[in-house]
Amino acid sequence: MSARRISIISSFALVVFAAAGYLELSRPLAYVRLNNLYRDAINRSGRTTAANADLVFLAIDAASVSLDQTDIELGYGLSGDESDSGRALRLMSKGFPWSREVYALVLEKLVQAGARVVIFDLNFPTATDNDATFRSALDRYADHVIIGSNFVDGSLVRPCETLVPQSTPADARIGFTNFWADEDDVVRRAQFRVTFEQVRNLKFKSDSEQFLSVAAGALRKAAFVRNVPSDLDSHVFRFTAPPRNGFPPRSLFEIFVPTFWHQNYQSGEFFKDKIVIVGAEGNWQHDEHPTPFGNMPGAELHLNAINAAIHHEFIRELPPIANLVGIGFAALVAVMATLLFGSLWVRLISIAVIGGTTVLTSLFCFNWAAIYLPIVAPLNVFGIAMLFGLICDFATERIERLRVRRVLERYVSRDVVHELVDHPDVYRDSLGGVTKPVSILFSDIRAYSAVTARSSPETLVAQLNEYFSAMVECVFENGGTLDKFIGDALMASWGSLESRGARQDAIASVRAALAMQEKIHSLNKTWNQRGWPELRVGMAINHGEVVVGNIGSPQRMEFTLIGDAVNVSWKLQEMTKATGTELIVSESIATLIADHFELRSLGVATVDDSHQSCEIFTVKSPTGADATKEQTRNESWHAGAWPVPKNFPPSPPARETADVIPARSREE
Repeated sequence: MSARRISIISSFALVVFAAAGYLELSRPLAYVRLNNLYRDAINRSGRTTAANADLVFLAIDAASVSLDQTDIELGYGLSGDESDSGRALRLMSKGFPWSREVYALVLEKLVQAGARVVIFDLNFPTATDNDATFRSALDRYADHVIIGSNFVDGSLVRPCETLVPQSTPADARIGFTNFWADEDDVVRRAQFRVTFEQVRNLKFKSDSEQFLSVAAGALRKAAFVRNVPSDLDSHVFRFTAPPRNGFPPRSLFEIFVPTFWHQNYQSGEFFKDKIVIVGAEGNWQHDEHPTPFGNMPGAELHLNAINAAIHHEFIRELPPIANLVGIGFAALVAVMATLLFGSLWVRLISIAVIGGTTVLTSLFCFNWAAIYLPIVAPLNVFGIAMLFGLICDFATERIERLRVRRVLERYVSRDVVHELVDHPDVYRDSLGGVTKPVSILFSDIRAYSAVTARSSPETLVAQLNEYFSAMVECVFENGGTLDKFIGDALMASWGSLESRGARQDAIASVRAALAMQEKIHSLNKTWNQRGWPELRVGMAINHGEVVVGNIGSPQRMEFTLIGDAVNVSWKLQEMTKATGTELIVSESIATLIADHFELRSLGVATVDDSHQSCEIFTVKSPTGADATKEQTRNESWHAGAWPVPKNFPPSPPARETADVIPARSREE
């Protein structure tokens, strides 16, 4: 674990923490909306407040406001009915807004039926000619009624004085109907007490008059005084159900229709000890508010607040400092997980597990501890920091692999680099040593001592580098592995790392040798023009089983080949001096390539006393599908067949590895 990696990941997590902290403190609207999307999802999927059967919603709905005389006489058979119910229906049929006598009749009928409190979620700001009847009912049932007022632009719009006289403190029958939405215009909380200073965003005064909401007033009159919050704060409450489900609206006009009154309301027994709210339902009066569950009628929203107060179902919110602590903890966990877990899958699983656990914990706290945990920012910080760690590690790995590849390709073959960097497991399996059939090529510059004597050190190095670059390119172009440079000699192999089969490996090795010959001839022409000495090269190829592995000391290891086939290939290369040929291939190679190249036998030779005699060959040209242009032969010593002696000059002592080649005499 590098200090640089720790520093980069920790620094990024710190930046993300700072950004999230700034958003948490400044709370721009987009950030608030994102948090509230999750909050509302928790509201919908979490536990709700059980609906109290003693809360009833009588709706001034489309059916009530569209009532006409025909409905009364023909639909409900009340022609000529002079009762209070008949009078109320006739007044309703004259169109909305109704005469205030209708509300007096509603109040009297409900209280007479035993309703504990009747709430009018309506405002009556202007006086009318028929206020007296309603005022009389309000006075008569003062302990059982709440009517609405409304804060508008910092001022309280109260009911007109012909209904309720203005007084200080405000009359106990009056409650404000306002809900103050959050920044995203969604109602999630209720305020039960408020002052003018709060509404007007002025400095708080301890002696300011406190105004109660209709919900607070109803709770007090229904003997739930202790359930009304005593502070001036807004309270997030647990909703009961989606709109029109928890407290389904009932058409107001039905209480005046005898059939409905007897069948649906058990002649009034249904309303005994209940809190009844009378309010608008439907878009016709524009009294709907956005909530986490959708648009909800204002009257039903009041019932949700009352129900939450009765059941003590208020949701607590954590202070901003707790949110910042959560964000910081998320950043710390992301850094630790990134540094401890190297596996991509482990990190992805940890993201899923931690994210899922956090959501479930948040849901549990909402359901059973009545606490809302703001996890959107912490989860985003955690996810972004983890994602950055993955991207950073991936980019670092790619950069490091490219760097290692470029460095290694300067010293070892591309195949070794490919196996080492891209397939480390496969390469690692070969380090202990495996036996493989391999084609081995050796090439060596003839009479190089004379060349060095005639050249300056600068020319010598430049020419040798140009020569090796061309030779290595021929090896790589034909799928070979560059094993090593041994002074001015080169060793390459086919099949040591990746094999396409013995025959194809042998064919590729011969193609590389022929390409090397052609390249040498081309280079000699160029060097002649520069005044540099020409180079003559002898090459040999042998095929056989060798041990492939990582060999050396703990201080320096090298991936190479060892075995008798390596030694034979080297000694065959030495034979090119006596035979005067540029290329010798062993009998094992000749057998594999006979159908693809034209071979010329050089006779039977004995490599040394430990080996049986075998026939050796040189390659004249490709045949058939492998035919390419003929290899040019300019050297006079190459024209014609040469006798092959039975025994060659003594070769260097046999070694088990071609990595250590003894010094040998040079042709001068």
